[in-house]
Amino acid sequence: MLTSAPAAVSPNACAVEAAARQFLLSLKKDCHLLVAVSGGGDSFGLLTALDEMRIASGRPDVRLWAATVDHGLRAAAAEEAAWVASRCARLGVAHRTLLWEGEKPASGLMAAARNARYRLLGGEAERIGADAIVLAHTMEDQAETLAMRRARNGSALASGMAGRTLVGGAIWAVRPLLHVRREDIRAFLNARDLRWIDDPSNDDTRFERVRMRRLLHNRVEVLANEAEKAARAREALSLRAAALFADAVTLHDGIVAEIDAGRFASEHDPARYLLNILIPALGGLAYGPGGAALDRAMALCAAPHGARMTAGRCLFEKHRHSLFILREGRALVDAEIAPGGAAVWDGRFRIENRACEPRRIRAVGDGADDPDHIAGLPRRLARLAGAVRPAVPAASGVSCSPYLAPFDRFLPGFDLALANSLAEAFARPAYPDPALAYLR
Repeated sequence: MLTSAPAAVSPNACAVEAAARQFLLSLKKDCHLLVAVSGGGDSFGLLTALDEMRIASGRPDVRLWAATVDHGLRAAAAEEAAWVASRCARLGVAHRTLLWEGEKPASGLMAAARNARYRLLGGEAERIGADAIVLAHTMEDQAETLAMRRARNGSALASGMAGRTLVGGAIWAVRPLLHVRREDIRAFLNARDLRWIDDPSNDDTRFERVRMRRLLHNRVEVLANEAEKAARAREALSLRAAALFADAVTLHDGIVAEIDAGRFASEHDPARYLLNILIPALGGLAYGPGGAALDRAMALCAAPHGARMTAGRCLFEKHRHSLFILREGRALVDAEIAPGGAAVWDGRFRIENRACEPRRIRAVGDGADDPDHIAGLPRRLARLAGAVRPAVPAASGVSCSPYLAPFDRFLPGFDLALANSLAEAFARPAYPDPALAYLR
C-alpha cells in the first residue's frame, strides 16, 4: 500500500541529508554502490537522499545501482518491485529485481529469508562490480535489535547491528542511517511529495521484531545510545581476544586448537569471547554455543588432566597445562560435489571439484593411517583429529581450503581484526579491508 506522510515536516528531516552527505564524503573516488531498496520508506528515502546528495556534496563520481529482493512470500511483492523499478527509472538509477526461488522452509522462515536476501544482494554486487552494498537500517532497527538480543541471551553485554558487515567474505554491507529516526526519513520524503510502500508484515505480531517494536515506545534513542556504547565495548573486547589468540593459542593443521589454559583462566572476558568464536570455527557452525557451554569450557581450563566435555560439535580435553579443542567424530555427513562445482563440507572446508566426474567427500574416519600426522599432539588426539579430516585423494582434481563458519557468511565490523587473526592461522587470505574496498 502506498503511503505519504502527514503534511507537517519535522525539522529533523535534514538528518537524512546530513547522514547521506557524511557517508558520501567518506567514499573513495568513483565508488560504485548497490542500494537495497524494498520500496518502504526507509530504503526509498535512503536511495533518494543518496541520489540528491551526490550532487549537493560534490560527489557526482559516486555511482548508484538499486536492487529489490522479491522473496516470493507475498502476492504483492512483484508489483512492489515493479513500482521500485519505475521510481528508479525516474531517478536515472539502474535497477534489478532479485528473486528468491525454490522451496521455502516451514520453520525459521525469517532467518532463511534474511540469508537468501544477503546471498542475492552479494551475488548482484559481484555481477555489477559494486564496491559496497548500502542498507537502510534506522535507529529504530538498531534499538529493536539490541532489545531482542538482550531478551534472547539475557546479557547486558549484547550489541546491536554493526555499522558495516562483510557479506560472503567478499563485500561490505554498510548502514549509514543507524543514527537517523524513521519519522525523519518520512519527513524527508514528505517534503518532496514522495510516497512509499507500507509492508503489511511490519504490523504482523507473529514476528519477534514487530512485537518488540510495540514494547519500545519512547525508549528508541536510549537504546540506540546504549547500542553505540555496546559496539565500542565489543570491538575493544574483540581486539583483546585477537591478542589473546596470538599469544595463547596454537592451531594444529587447521583442525585442533591448543590453548594455554592458564592464560585463558587469567583473562576471563577475552578468553570467553574468543572461545565463542573458536568453537564454531572448529565445529563448523555459524554461531558459538554461548551461555552455559562457555561457562563449562572456561571451568575446564582449571580442571585436572584428562577432564573433557563436548559442546558445539567439538570435543574439549585437558592435557596437563593445555586445553585442546577439535571437531567431534560424529554427524560427519558425506557430500556429493558435481564436476566443476564447489560446496562447504561439514561447515569447515570449502571443496572444489575440478574433475570431470562427481566426487563424494567424506571424513577419513577410523581408517586414518597416520595417527602421528599432526605433530605436537598427544597420540589419542592426533588419531581423533586425523579421523575428522576430509578424505581428499591426491591428484583427484579436488581442492580443499579452510572455511571459517563464524565469519565467512557474515562478519560484523567489530570482529575484523579477530577474524584476520584466525584467517592467518588457518592459512587463509585476509578479509577485505573497508579502507581499501570502498572508503577514502
